[in-house]
Amino acid sequence: MRDNAIAFEKYINDHGIHMNKGVNIEDFTIFTFPEKTIIDGVEKYVLGGGNERRAVIALRDDDTLADIFCFHIASVPNDDNKKTLLYKLFNELNSTYKYLSFYEDDNVISSKICIPFNNNFDAELIFEMLAVIFQAAEQEYPRIIARIR
Repeated sequence: MRDNAIAFEKYINDHGIHMNKGVNIEDFTIFTFPEKTIIDGVEKYVLGGGNERRAVIALRDDDTLADIFCFHIASVPNDDNKKTLLYKLFNELNSTYKYLSFYEDDNVISSKICIPFNNNFDAELIFEMLAVIFQAAEQEYPRIIARIR
């Protein structure tokens, strides 16, 4: 197994995309962006690297599933009233975005896309969905912040 992870690794290598890889983490192969990279001798921050809005791609080792995460969109105060308002917004957003879910875990807002695969893995689709998840986080950030401030 792990054919999807191998195909994804080949795709990122063929396209010169620098990512870190973790193997067999709870039956997933995990890919993350480094915090910084060097381009033409200049150190630059990488979108999706670091702690804020961190991108993680998790490919199930049985080749059935890809999870794409955008971690740490914002921090949430430990306030039940604000969380109630936030959860109402999540219900609205999660019905608007068909493939994307916003959620809160340990006072941190993140989002996730889950893509099932059945012998039809597409690495390019993973990157298209990664763009979707970051665009949604950027677009909805003001509404999220308005609920928790």
